Amino acid sequence: MNSIDISEIKKAIQKIMNEDKPKTVRQLMTRTITVTGKEESEIYLAIQELEKANIIKLGSPKITRELPKSVHEYLFRNKYFVVEFWTLLILISMFVPIGLFIPADSFFSFLRIIFGVLFGLFIPGWTITNLIFPRLYENIDQLERVLIAVGMNIGIIIFSGLILNAIWLIDSVPFVIIIGSFSLFIHLLSVIFRILLGSEIIKVKSKMFLAKLSEINIFKKKVRKDEK
Repeated sequence: MNSIDISEIKKAIQKIMNEDKPKTVRQLMTRTITVTGKEESEIYLAIQELEKANIIKLGSPKITRELPKSVHEYLFRNKYFVVEFWTLLILISMFVPIGLFIPADSFFSFLRIIFGVLFGLFIPGWTITNLIFPRLYENIDQLERVLIAVGMNIGIIIFSGLILNAIWLIDSVPFVIIIGSFSLFIHLLSVIFRILLGSEIIKVKSKMFLAKLSEINIFKKKVRKDEK
């Protein structure tokens, strides 16, 4: 395959990336085959060259979702954030009464098991992950977000158990109250933080912050006047 063919395939790939925005490499290759009529091996070679040149990026799709700029947009308009907010709010609202008022030997005890697994492995960690990484697909993708949430959740459960053991006793009632209250507080805090970021009331610029921080050197040698 000559350089002219590769150049044409690269142009077609970049045009497809900009216009069609395929979510996977397979979708990109299928669309490129349809447009150019070239072989799959040729298209894959062109994709690899574009990736090496940092023109495109393979792997997790970079789906950019703008953060909502108002409470109304967050709660009712932006599909992803609407589903996430109301799902978490409903689950948290159900967790406390189920954990407190449904006995372990009742017919509905299976609800205690379901919500116990959800909040023991995922929900509190997901809320705090949203607070730490408010923007979607900026620093981490969704799979990484899930893994981080599970890891953080385990830490939260262990820390909560240590607190209860130190100041109270480890029992289902205080545990449910602490985990439920923590999840609700962090969830609402992450919503506020995302809206403030989306409306550009506050801006988090970590690179600028680190650059300024690196300029501060506490070990910098002081120059004496007689050395000048």
